[in-house]
Parts: sequence; structure tokens; C-alpha cells
Amino acid sequence: MAGDNSYQRAPQRDPGVTLVEIMITIVLLGTVVAGILTLTQTSIIASKTSDEAARVESALLTAAERVERADRLLFPCDDDLPKPVEAAAQLKLGVSPDEASTYAKVETEHLDQTGKWAPGACPNGIYQPNLVQRITITMTSPDTGLTRSLEVIKGDI
Repeated sequence: MAGDNSYQRAPQRDPGVTLVEIMITIVLLGTVVAGILTLTQTSIIASKTSDEAARVESALLTAAERVERADRLLFPCDDDLPKPVEAAAQLKLGVSPDEASTYAKVETEHLDQTGKWAPGACPNGIYQPNLVQRITITMTSPDTGLTRSLEVIKGDI
């Protein structure tokens, strides 16, 4: 074999990756992960806002039902109308009786003799037969401050 020109070659080394390639890969992966985290955070915030809006709207509907069903003898005029609305806030928003008036507001008007809306639930604070009232109920979320309003027309006619 002395005259044999063949020689054994050393196996080729894998050149591997350079530091620059590793850094580019890390930056690209970081960008993708940051995008996914941003989308996740946005989704969580939107879900929480939607849930809070549903709670407030549920409280509004409960308050409107309570106002509509309220006996005219028990809740005829301004001083008494907030009671069923505040009870709905306690039930649906989970606020204490002391906090209910902060998160549940009631504005009232009545239809006067000329057919126009006048302030107050009752003329001169005294209930009269065939009374028509416009009651605006406003609920505010204790968590996010989200506010929604609803008008209820209540009448004896």
C-alpha cells in the first residue's frame, strides 16, 4: 500500500450556526411571543369588559322590572322609587346597602296637564290617579365604572 495514493480524509466538520444566526432566531421568537401575549391580554380585557357590561345591564333590567311591578301604594313618588332600584344593585352588582345609592341612580319625571315632562315622579310629591311617569335608571359598575342607563315609562292608564 505504499504506492497507493489514496489517503483517508478527515470527516467534514459541520460548520454549525453562528452567534448572529442564534441572535436573529431569539429576536424573531421573542417578537412572536410578545405578539401572542399582547393578543391574550387584549382578549382578557375585552372579556372582562363584556362580562361587566352584562352584569350592569342585568342589574338595569332587574331594576326596571322592580320599578314596573312596584305597587303604587308602596312606592308612589320620588323618595320611594330608589328603593327597588337600589335593591336590584345590591342583588346584581353585589354592593352593600350603604353603597347602593352610589351605584344606582334614579331620575324621575311625570307627564303634566299640558302633556310635557315635568321634574319629579309626582306632581307636588303627591300621587294622583292616571299618573304617567318617566323613570331613568342609571347603574354603574363598582369594579370598572362602566355606566348604563335605561328609561322606563310607567302609567296607570
